[in-house]
Amino acid sequence: MLKASHGPTHEQYVDAAGTAWICTSIKGWLTAPARRTKHDERETGDGAHRSAAYRQTRSMSIEGRFFPLSDTVAWDTAERLLAICPDPGERYPLVVDGAVRPLLAYVEQAGEVLVEQTGPRQWDWSVPVIAADPYRYAVAWASVGPSSAGTDGVGGIATSGSGIVSSSPGIATGTAPTLATATVTGTGTVDNQVVLQATGPTAGVQIADLGGTSIVGIRGTTAAGENLFINTSGRVAFDVPGCPTPIPAYGAVLGGANARGAVWVTGGWPRLRPGDICTFRLTGATGPGTALTVHTRGTWV
Repeated sequence: MLKASHGPTHEQYVDAAGTAWICTSIKGWLTAPARRTKHDERETGDGAHRSAAYRQTRSMSIEGRFFPLSDTVAWDTAERLLAICPDPGERYPLVVDGAVRPLLAYVEQAGEVLVEQTGPRQWDWSVPVIAADPYRYAVAWASVGPSSAGTDGVGGIATSGSGIVSSSPGIATGTAPTLATATVTGTGTVDNQVVLQATGPTAGVQIADLGGTSIVGIRGTTAAGENLFINTSGRVAFDVPGCPTPIPAYGAVLGGANARGAVWVTGGWPRLRPGDICTFRLTGATGPGTALTVHTRGTWV
């Protein structure tokens, strides 16, 4: 994980080798990436036809200075810095401590890493990175649950003497099942990431947004202890608690494998806007151990 401090104080960090580091600039962090907008001119009127478009990537340059104790330490530090974000197939979490809250973006190296000696014990550096996902996120997911779903219990009517005589269809008794529910609150400045986690055993269950029209259904059955993770947002969900792999946009993961075919949706995907309070409820055939957990992640432009 990469960590940086953003602001006028340029907080100093001293590593294990005694080298002092400061971050002087994070260009591109406090920007709203532009939209990929292309307008077609109107031939019969003024202006152009509206074109809805998604945002571009977020390009950033992290710049700073370090002060080594010796030339040997300086060269060793420079060599390690040149190898930052080495895997081109990996996205690295970048956490920036802002004045209000730390936020996170997933980045990869985007150009030349520059390290230059500018004084006897002073070296300047810059690391260009790019975030394919232009949004910034809360550092940790907020999880509500697991909320357990009970099965029909044992109850009824206790009598003495001759008891109760009834005619068909008689008297049905028992304990009402417990429904698994989870209530979450949106944060940030745009729609939050929401991941629904259904823990088996289940058979043909549904998860409904009680404040909206959305119902997310799960086809077939899941065994006891199995966890199906459903990403209800249009962005890849990384580092979801308990999920071993990233979850594709509007996708699902079961046991580390793609399980999108096991999910159906009616009424649109559920949304969690900033400040919204949403309650989700799981219904259907359940058993001992069945549970619902809702994971949310505040999102900022």
